Amino acid sequence: MPKYIYQCIECTQIYEIIHSFGESAGTCTQINEDSQCGIDSKLERIPQQINYLKKQEKKIKVGQVVNDHIESTKQEIKEYKEEMMNWSPKK
Repeated sequence: MPKYIYQCIECTQIYEIIHSFGESAGTCTQINEDSQCGIDSKLERIPQQINYLKKQEKKIKVGQVVNDHIESTKQEIKEYKEEMMNWSPKK
């Protein structure tokens, strides 16, 4: 069964609810001093970003993340070397 993420419209409480595709989430079970959400408040489904991240990963070539990291590290080392060559002790 899939897991869905819902948020209460009234109290903004977030729930992870496992139910089948055809079922609905129901109502909020949170009861606060200010408001009793469990009576009439409805839950709104929050879209999950897992599918979005998987689509983004497919666009990146194999090894591209590693190559980007290597290039950024090379740049940091170059800047550090330049800083050390111009270094002098403070008097």
